[in-house]
Amino acid sequence: MIRLHRIRKKSGETLVEVIASMFIFLILFGILQGAISYSHASMEKNKQIRAENSEIIQNLASADTTAGSDQTLQFVATTPEMDQIGNPVFSITANLASKEVKYKDTKGTAQIITFYLYDLPSSSGTENAGGADQ
Repeated sequence: MIRLHRIRKKSGETLVEVIASMFIFLILFGILQGAISYSHASMEKNKQIRAENSEIIQNLASADTTAGSDQTLQFVATTPEMDQIGNPVFSITANLASKEVKYKDTKGTAQIITFYLYDLPSSSGTENAGGADQ
């Protein structure tokens, strides 16, 4: 009976165990706080980019189209890494017009982006340029 009494008096956690568990808890809490702040910053950046894209789309709809000229565009074969360009596969003749859109980026500076519009003629303007079978 005396033995059980001694064990009960010595049971419990030591100061070192408590400090170690607090240290582990603080490390996990710091990781969680970092993840939450990163997530919040990511959401804010996402909102800024969406607002910028919305402004670009609205300005694109109201922008004037600059008339272009007929140009022949060639499409060539490449490797997936795009490091080797092969022979032309086909080409098309298209009227190349453009629209310039002015907007303010996330930093508040004025920017201009150019969108190119390809207007294909009503007839089939494709020509076989690379020796592929039709």
